[in-house]
Amino acid sequence: MLERFGPYLCYFDADTTGVEVFTEAGKPVGTEPDPDKIGALLEAFEERQAAGGE
Repeated sequence: MLERFGPYLCYFDADTTGVEVFTEAGKPVGTEPDPDKIGALLEAFEERQAAGGE
């Protein structure tokens, strides 16, 4: 299942608890083992982007 969080897409696989997160352009953001912590993953990604990191 795909779910949108603003400019991010999250792929939820029914066979695992992990969630893969991508930008809407398809750039991988990361994988979060705990779906309740997606917000922290997105926050860390945005901080890296603001600092000019990959």
